[in-house]
Amino acid sequence: MPPNHFSLQIASRTLIQASAPPPGFPSIHAVSNLDLVLGPFPIYLICLYPPAPSGLPAVLSAVRAALPGFLSAFFPFAGRVVRDPDTNVPLVACSNAGAELVVADAATPLADLDFAEIDASLGLIQIPFDGSLPLSLQLVRFACGGFALTVATNHLLADGRAFVLLLNCFAEMVRTGGGGGLSGGPPRLDRCLLSPRSPPRYSPSLDAEFARFTPATMINPLLTLAIRRRLYRIDAADLAALQNAASASAGGRRTSRFVALCAHVWKLLARAVGESDPSCRMAWIVDGRKCVGGVGEEEGGALDRYVGNVVTYTSQEASVGELLATPLHEVAATVRGAIAGVMRKERFQELVDWVEEKKAAYKDGGKWTEAVNLGLGSPTLVISGLLPFAIDGDLGGGLGKPRLVLPWVRHGRLGSAAVTVVPCPGGDGSWFVGGTRLWPRLVEVIEAGPESLLKPVTAASLGFAGAHGSRL
Repeated sequence: MPPNHFSLQIASRTLIQASAPPPGFPSIHAVSNLDLVLGPFPIYLICLYPPAPSGLPAVLSAVRAALPGFLSAFFPFAGRVVRDPDTNVPLVACSNAGAELVVADAATPLADLDFAEIDASLGLIQIPFDGSLPLSLQLVRFACGGFALTVATNHLLADGRAFVLLLNCFAEMVRTGGGGGLSGGPPRLDRCLLSPRSPPRYSPSLDAEFARFTPATMINPLLTLAIRRRLYRIDAADLAALQNAASASAGGRRTSRFVALCAHVWKLLARAVGESDPSCRMAWIVDGRKCVGGVGEEEGGALDRYVGNVVTYTSQEASVGELLATPLHEVAATVRGAIAGVMRKERFQELVDWVEEKKAAYKDGGKWTEAVNLGLGSPTLVISGLLPFAIDGDLGGGLGKPRLVLPWVRHGRLGSAAVTVVPCPGGDGSWFVGGTRLWPRLVEVIEAGPESLLKPVTAASLGFAGAHGSRL
């Protein structure tokens, strides 16, 4: 049974500076217009590890030793998020004021946590941090000797791809003792992908995609209490079966597993909506690195080591009745078309131009958000995935490999549903589906019957069932 009370005690908060700041790095690191599309808010990437063979003191020592070298490679993350005094647009002051290393203790073994109801598990171990900090590295030690290592940052500086890069590079630094370079080369920290045109040019439809982020546009706080967070696992065999079903009549083209899962979830959403609304929407957060390219990149390059935001939303509305009656492969074709529709460099150029004209909103404290996030109109589920990116939280011999890596965002007063899909670190082809925001009715439909493909995650399924030993 999950614990009735989860006690988390902060043991220490330490500021750690870069050991070798790169010479000539600009004192002010300007963010791009693509960074401003989502704007500043905290995001977390939580990694859960079983008890380390070398013990928790060795974990802390290795993490502390790696951080100065890591910050030297990712120097803006040792600075501070500030505001331009004239425009109020956020910037990064590369002052080497130091990133935060937080150490905390949980008086609970991992085996006792309710991982399916993640507000009662992962939601309790991510530690709030000052909004001016670009990086808060958080080590939570559990009573069983297991631990959580959380990379927390500001979304202004990193999207999902960049977030994974931060984790992978830090894990490599830990494995190598914090010395030497990164095997994949240095990260790309510039913000020179796309510049606004003069004058800015964009489709008028972009205005309808965004809304001012104000209390008047969001659901009331009591409604947010009804929103649930759940964590599911879908096995590789079930994903393969979905992929086969979604590839039928595709003219020889193989549907991706992600598109197949999206089609399946969209049909679940339609079942949950039922007769309460004639239609429902799916929305996707799409990484644009493959189509944007940039300075020094080969045409179509993936910008794998670019640290910043290169994402956009796209959405599609469909009739509930038609979704329920339509074969999976036809729904998958709709999903594929919606995603392909924004995989254009011109789409991202228009976003850059649109933000350029809307920057004045920052001066009066305003912020924009994608309208589909608000939860107004027909029911909408937003889905994103970290699937194309190899997630490697391996800290090396004696320290361990993660059993779960999952992004975490506080949903605040947004009323749409949202899930994030990530690969299981074990590498067996299974995926975790983290419910960032789910309505109770949608949870009922997802979990209806033993035939459900999305299985609630448990401590036992993560391999923590026997982790009841004392903290080392």
